[in-house]
Amino acid sequence: MALRWQEIVVIPEVEEGVLCDCCGQPAQSAEGRLVHREEPLARFSVRWRPGDPDHPARHVLYLGDWNRKGGMDDGPAVAVADYRGGENHGFYLRDDAAQLLKALKPWRPHYIRRAEAIGHPLGDVLFAMLDAIHVKDPRLQEIRGWAVV
Repeated sequence: MALRWQEIVVIPEVEEGVLCDCCGQPAQSAEGRLVHREEPLARFSVRWRPGDPDHPARHVLYLGDWNRKGGMDDGPAVAVADYRGGENHGFYLRDDAAQLLKALKPWRPHYIRRAEAIGHPLGDVLFAMLDAIHVKDPRLQEIRGWAVV
């Protein structure tokens, strides 16, 4: 049975003003944890530019145990997706995250690429997590409003 976003608990943690990684403009950051049946699934962070629906909201999923080295069989894993607003609103998994991977180098994470996820069970899990964050995190109200219905 597949993991459903409705079954994932979103636990908001840190929220702060930051600078956007790609353009250096003021941005907002929200971080938290995802839990399923009292078991930790992942940590997450979301960065967006308030008032700018044309600038994608970057979502990063940190799967595995980030409190110690090698939480998963092959170490922790990372996936990055952008949420875009407008008529074609939704998530797009990213293959390019050199800056992020450089920052995470001490943990030696496995970076999940689109080809590993799209059309595979892993993709269903990632999108369930992204949907849970998008729908359940109250701090993301502005981003939810970017969708054209």
